[in-house]
Amino acid sequence: MKRNVARLYTQFQPDDYSLQIELYEAAMRFSGQVKITGKKVGRPSQRLTFHSNGLKVTSGKVTVRDKRGERELTVKRINHQKSLHEVRIHTVEMVYPGQYTVEMSFEAPITNGMTGIYPCYWKDAEGQEQKLFATQFESHHAREAFPCIDEPEAKAVFDFTLITQDGVQVLGNTPAATQQRVKRQESRDKSTDQGIQTTDYRLQTTFEPTPRMSTYLLAFVTGDMHRKTAKTKSGVNVNVWATAAQPANSLDFALDAATRSIEYFEDYFGVPYPLAKADHVALPDFSSGAMENWGLITYRERVLLDYPETTSQSTREYIALVVAHETSHQWFGNLVTMRWWDDLWLNESFANMMEYQAVDSMFPDWHVWHSFIASEGLSAFRRDATYGVQPVHTDVHHPDEISTLFDPSIVYAKGGRLLYMMKNYIGEEAFRSGLSDYFKKHEYGNTCGDDLWAALSTSSGKDVGAFMTPWLARSGFPVVHVTQEGSAVQLTQEHFLDDRTKADETRIWPVPTFASVPSVAAICDSTQLDLTLPNSSPLLLNSGARGHYLVQYRAVTTKHYIEELIKSKTLTEPDRLMLLSNSAMLSRAGYQSYRETLDLLDAYTDEDSEPVWDIIGLVAGEVRRFVDVDESLEPAIKTLSRELIQTQYTRLGWQEAPGESTADTKLRSLIIGFGVYGEDEAIVDRARELFAAYQKDESAVSSELRALVMSVPVKEGDQKAIDFLLQLHDSTQNSELKSDTCAALTATRETAVAAKLLARLKEGKLIKPQDVDRWLIYLLRNRYTRDVAWQWMVDEWAWLQKTFENDKSYDYLPRYAASCVSTAEYQQKYHDLFQSKLDQPMLKRNIEIGFEEIANRLAWLTRDLKSVKTYFASR
Repeated sequence: MKRNVARLYTQFQPDDYSLQIELYEAAMRFSGQVKITGKKVGRPSQRLTFHSNGLKVTSGKVTVRDKRGERELTVKRINHQKSLHEVRIHTVEMVYPGQYTVEMSFEAPITNGMTGIYPCYWKDAEGQEQKLFATQFESHHAREAFPCIDEPEAKAVFDFTLITQDGVQVLGNTPAATQQRVKRQESRDKSTDQGIQTTDYRLQTTFEPTPRMSTYLLAFVTGDMHRKTAKTKSGVNVNVWATAAQPANSLDFALDAATRSIEYFEDYFGVPYPLAKADHVALPDFSSGAMENWGLITYRERVLLDYPETTSQSTREYIALVVAHETSHQWFGNLVTMRWWDDLWLNESFANMMEYQAVDSMFPDWHVWHSFIASEGLSAFRRDATYGVQPVHTDVHHPDEISTLFDPSIVYAKGGRLLYMMKNYIGEEAFRSGLSDYFKKHEYGNTCGDDLWAALSTSSGKDVGAFMTPWLARSGFPVVHVTQEGSAVQLTQEHFLDDRTKADETRIWPVPTFASVPSVAAICDSTQLDLTLPNSSPLLLNSGARGHYLVQYRAVTTKHYIEELIKSKTLTEPDRLMLLSNSAMLSRAGYQSYRETLDLLDAYTDEDSEPVWDIIGLVAGEVRRFVDVDESLEPAIKTLSRELIQTQYTRLGWQEAPGESTADTKLRSLIIGFGVYGEDEAIVDRARELFAAYQKDESAVSSELRALVMSVPVKEGDQKAIDFLLQLHDSTQNSELKSDTCAALTATRETAVAAKLLARLKEGKLIKPQDVDRWLIYLLRNRYTRDVAWQWMVDEWAWLQKTFENDKSYDYLPRYAASCVSTAEYQQKYHDLFQSKLDQPMLKRNIEIGFEEIANRLAWLTRDLKSVKTYFASR
C-alpha cells in the first residue's frame, strides 16, 4: 500500500504564479518557467517542496524577502520524489517562515493520457489527422504541467503566457491581454539527437491575470477551432467552440443554454458571474463528461454539440443539464472552493441539483425534476444500499484516492438528492437567500460544509447542520415502516441495506416526513413515532419523493389504496415511480418477495409517464437477471414485455405526432425497446424496414429510435448491416451517431463479431480511449457476448491499466464488471481478476463494493427464483 502524503499547503502557501509554457507540437513535448511568490509556513527547514509529476525540473532559484531586504539563497540540489509526486529544492541556508519567490524551469513529454497537457485528435475535411492541445488538471494533474502546490486550498493568481505554433486559436481562463508572433529557435524534434535547428514564427499569448483560484481550474486549449458567440444581459461574452470539422449549427443550442444559464444563476444567487467571458469547448478526446475550468469549460463533443437534424431529445436534454451543471460550478467550486477533497460534495452535489434547477427554468415543458427523481434517485438508492459504500463526505489520505470520490451515484446523485431534500425542508426562499450570503462572504476563498450550514441556518432559522450531517457523514439511508390501524399510526425507521444482517441497528436519521396529513410532525428523528390522525384515511409519507428514504406500508388496506391511486394516476409522477422503485428495493433486500413487485406492475397497465416507465424498465431489467440463473424463464419474460407495452404502443406508434410532448418522444423509444427485447413480430419487422430505409436516407429514422432500429439486424446476424454500421462509426464526425452505432453493434449475439469489436478497442484511430469503457461494458452486459468480453478484459488488463490508471475512469472498471455478475461462476471470475488488485488505492473501494454487490445479488436471485417462477407460471 502507498503511504499517506502530507499536504504541502501546510508548508508553502502561494499567492501568485508567473507561468510560461511553450508547446513543441510536432515533437510532442513542452517546456516552461514558473515563478511562484508565496509564504513559507511551519517549521524551518533547508528545502522547499512542490508538487511535480512527470516533469524534469532543470533549474531552481529561491529568493527570500524579509526585514533585511531581498536576497537569493544558495540552491544545493534539486531532487524528484517520483512516488510522492514532489520536487524538492534544497538550500544551503535555512528556510525560515516568511515571504519567498521560487523560480523553476522544467520540461516534459506530452502524452495521450487525457490528463495534464494532452493532444485531442480529429480529422479535417480531407481526412487528414489534426490535433488540438488541451488540459485536464482536476483533480491533481496540474502538477503534470508545472511545479505547484496542487491542492484546492492553495489558491493564487495566475499570470499565464502560452507559446504555440502560429495560426491557431488560443484560449485560456481569461481573455488574451496580448498576442504576438515571435521568432523562436527550436529543435523540431527533441526526441532525436540530430540537433536540427530551424527558425520559424511562434504565437505568444499572454492572458489577463486570473482571479484567486485553485490549480485544478487553470486551463488552456489551442488549435484549429471555430465558434459561435453571444452576450448575456450583464455583458458576459459567451462562446461555444469546436474543431473545424464540426458544423457551425451544432454550436447553437449549447450557446443558448450557456448564455441563459449564466443569466439564471446570476439572478438566483444574487452574485454576478465573476469573469468577463465564458468559453465552452467541445474536445474530440476527453475522459470526463465535462470540466468546469474557470472561464474555459471543456466537454466531450457528445455533451456539447447538438446537430439540429439528428440530435435526439434525450441528448439535447443531457447537453442542457451538463452545460448548466458546469456553469453552476463557476460559483460552486470556482468562486468558493472546498478546502480539501473530502468536501468535494460542496462542488458536485450542488452542481448536480442546480443543473436541474436551471434547466427547469429554461425549459419547463421538459419536466426535468421528474427525471431528477427517477435517474438520480435510481442511481443513488441502489448504490447506497450496498454495505461499504462511501458517505458523501469522505476522508482522503492519498492522491490516488481522490479519483474514487467522483462516484456518480454518491457525491453527485445522492449528494444532489440530499440537497434537494434539504431545500424542500427549509423552503426555496431560505435556501436561495442562504446561498447568496454564502457566496458573498466566502468569495475567492475556501470553505467546508459548516460554513454553508451556518449561512443556511441563519436564513432559515433551522439548524441545518444538525439536519444534514447525519445524512452526509454516514453511508446509507433509512426505510420507514408505516403501520396503521384506523387513525392510529406507528412509524419506525431502520438502516436499509441489501444485506440486512450488516445494517447498523443504532443508526437514526432526522427523516423529513413530507406527510399527506399536515398535522404529522415534520421530522421523525427517533426509531419509533406514534401518531393519532384526524381520521382513518391512509397516511402517505414522502410526497413528491422529496426525501432520501424508502417507505414500506404494512397494512393491506393501505397497499390496496395505493394501487388504486396509481391506477387512477391520482398520485403524482414522482410518487408513482418511487412506489414501484421502493417495492423493488424492498424485495431485493428480503422484506418481501419479488413477486409482490411484479404483482404491483398490474397497477401500471395504463401508465403514460416517461419517468415512471424508466422505473418499469428498471424492474423489467432486474427480472431479466433471473434468465442468467434459469434460461427457461426468458420466453415468459419476453411475453410480459410485449403485454406491458400494448396500450402505449397503440397510442404512440412509430411516428412523432405534431406537437407531441418531449416526454412522449422519449417514451416511444422505451416502449419500442421493450418490444424489440420481447421480439414483438410487428415491431421487429418494422425495425428491419426502417433500417433498410435508413441506409438510403438518414432522415427515415427518428434520432430517438436510431440505436434501437440499428440493433435489430445486428442481433439477427446480418453481416451487411454490421459492415455498414462499422463504416458509419468510423467515418462520421457526429459523436451521438458514433454512440448509437456502438450501442447497436454491441447488441450482437455472435461471439466472432464481439471478438472483432473487442480487437478494435486498442486501435486508437478506430475507438478513442475515452470510449473504450462503453464498448466493453455493453459487451459484458450482453449475455451472449459476456464470456468473450470477460476473457478479453482479463487478457488485456495490463493494457487497460497502462492506458487508464491516471484517469478517473480506471476505478469504474471493477464497478462495471460487478454490475454484470449474476451467477456463482462469474462471482468466482470476479474474485480471480480483482482480488490481487486490492493493493491499488484507486481500485480498492470499488473492488470491495463489487464483492458485496455480487454476493447480495446472488442471495436475492437464489431467494426469489421460486416466487418469480410461480408468478410467471400463474400468468
